[in-house]
Amino acid sequence: MAKSASANRRMGAIRATPSGLSLVELLVALAVGAVLSVAILAAMSFGVRQDTASTQTAHINDNARAALTLLTRDVASAGFMFGAAQSQCAISITYNSNATPSFEPQHPIWAASQAAGQTLPMGGGAVNYPAAGNSNAGYVAEVLLMAAAPSVPAYIQQSAAQIYVVQFGTTQSSPGQGALNSTQLPVSSLQLNSTQGINAGDTAILQVPMNGGNVCMRIPIVKLGTTTGQGAAYIDSKPSPLMPTNGYSDYAAQIPASFGTLSNSYLLHSRILDLGHLSNTLQIIQYWIDASNGFPVLMRSTYSALDDSLIGTQAIAPGVVSLQVLFATIPAGALPGAAVTWKTWGNVLSSDQVLAADVALVLRSVHQDFQYTAPAKVVVPQPSTGLASPNSFVDYVPQANEIHDHFSVYVTQLSLRNMTWN
Repeated sequence: MAKSASANRRMGAIRATPSGLSLVELLVALAVGAVLSVAILAAMSFGVRQDTASTQTAHINDNARAALTLLTRDVASAGFMFGAAQSQCAISITYNSNATPSFEPQHPIWAASQAAGQTLPMGGGAVNYPAAGNSNAGYVAEVLLMAAAPSVPAYIQQSAAQIYVVQFGTTQSSPGQGALNSTQLPVSSLQLNSTQGINAGDTAILQVPMNGGNVCMRIPIVKLGTTTGQGAAYIDSKPSPLMPTNGYSDYAAQIPASFGTLSNSYLLHSRILDLGHLSNTLQIIQYWIDASNGFPVLMRSTYSALDDSLIGTQAIAPGVVSLQVLFATIPAGALPGAAVTWKTWGNVLSSDQVLAADVALVLRSVHQDFQYTAPAKVVVPQPSTGLASPNSFVDYVPQANEIHDHFSVYVTQLSLRNMTWN
């Protein structure tokens, strides 16, 4: 019994010993845990932000890579076989009554300003970018165009038709006032490069030697006549939306004064180059920014250079908010090593020799990052220094709905390998 009582006393003593944390210890533990939790959450938040920024940058890089890959390929091909089709044309003019503007000069590569409410140079409806109220106006958004043959076989197959020469007196053209006030031309074939004849439905280039060089005009071959009264056949280019209403007199109004005034005497002995009728003979590629779905996307369209018909359109890169182009020029006849002047297309002269194109793309992220604030201005690097506006790239100003977007700028210089004018 004594032993049992002693054991009970020891057990009671053990049970009476205090256990757990005191209030002070508990508060300290909670404070330490809170600090650790905040640190972990901060690290996780930083990691998420970094991951978001990295993802946005990766998306922008992917979009830019897709755009620059196609742009580089197309610019490198600009003018390919274009000079063969329009041999040494000092100026090339096309007409399409279904387009706005109806008259469009063509070059191996050229550009046009893009503004909301205007029509794309090669068609496709009204331009909707930049939107009304956008502080980035004018040169920040351009339309870039290039003309080229897609391949040697496609070009040669359709370009080996006879070369026709206007002769026997243009006064034989209906309505008796000469070809200038008509859509008819009396022609005679010279067996220069094949025995293939000209056909109704073809498109041809009329090449007229004038004071400033060859002036080239695109004309449709609608009808073939057997005689003009002096034994020469004739071609008629009406009715067609590709021929001006008043014939060659309307074309004459588009020719710069430096070439002189188009007359029947100039038309006499001009050459007609039959380019056939298939859309793959010569093509025009058009890049522009579309925002019809509420988000800017760089688009690429391909057209037939023979009749301006659309071959296809594809979306290239989402997030492109600025497409700008500068052209490296030197004066015609300049000595090797002459200083290069970078110009916007509107400042490029017909006497300039164009050596290269600098293309600038500004892209923004597809998704907003609300932990990030965009800079007040996205700087676009210049191809060279010391050039006064407008011979420079324009910095991009993020809009109110873009302040949480990430931006990247890409500038690439592309040499023109297929130089065909001056």
